[in-house]
Amino acid sequence: MKVLEIIMPVLVMILLGIWCRKKNVLTQSGIDNIKSLVTNIMLPVAIFHALATAEYTGKIGILVGIMFVMLLISFSVGFLLKPLLEAPYKKYLPYMVCVYEGGMMAYPLYTSLCGSEHLSQIAVLDIAGLLFGFSVYMGMLGQTENGGKISAKALFFSAVKTPAFVASVLGIVAGLTGIISRLVESSFGGVYLSVENILTTSVTSMILLVVGYSMELTRELISPCIKTIILRICVQAVMMAGVLLAVHFLVGSSQLMDLAIILYMSAPATFSMQTFLKKKESSAYVSTTNSLYCIVSILVYMVLALIIY
Repeated sequence: MKVLEIIMPVLVMILLGIWCRKKNVLTQSGIDNIKSLVTNIMLPVAIFHALATAEYTGKIGILVGIMFVMLLISFSVGFLLKPLLEAPYKKYLPYMVCVYEGGMMAYPLYTSLCGSEHLSQIAVLDIAGLLFGFSVYMGMLGQTENGGKISAKALFFSAVKTPAFVASVLGIVAGLTGIISRLVESSFGGVYLSVENILTTSVTSMILLVVGYSMELTRELISPCIKTIILRICVQAVMMAGVLLAVHFLVGSSQLMDLAIILYMSAPATFSMQTFLKKKESSAYVSTTNSLYCIVSILVYMVLALIIY
């Protein structure tokens, strides 16, 4: 029942997206407008608040560094694996074997397993993902989607123009200075939290709706999606072992942190990737693969639950 409580809302919104496409309740133009709203306003606000209210210590800096190096390695490995996947999907493989869906998959699974009071253990792992994801990752994804040559100069200007990346940088600055934490504790804190809440409450449901709308389990997609899932499992298994060893050596061993690493790195690629894709074929491939990968996350959660309890 705990698994159903976590997974059912995700499934309902994905199924609702599929239904909206089949019944023409939403058009592609409407979905594009939702993507624009999420990527330009709602998601940046959520990212800023999460980073601005995080606690930053020396150990956290080491954890962020470990995760950032791991993301660079897994992303690079994805380019080496491209020949294993057929066109036109292989150009998206580096993006599919890297980064993680924290907020909609890893966070609730970890909270169910370890309690909400320990959520910071997994949230800190996501800092590197946010920084990398909304700079190098999304910038190169946009260039790949448009069919252009990947350029460092274009990547830089793309990053500084991306609201989510700007929100990440500002969020870290605000977190290091503690300005937002002091604001939340002040008499004006209730007003700030109310505004932040109204702007971000629907971001999860909107992203999942877009994922469902774009999902198409067709015969042509089954093979590339299954191959991608297998490749991601292989890459992430090696990366997970490396991260666990590095954390134990540099930070120290902790069951709560070990569980956080395993669950976080067992999550699918970020669902927000979907809001940055424009082409129908890439949207269908990414949405279908990520939706199917949720099964892997649930299986890992169930194994960990059996071991712990």
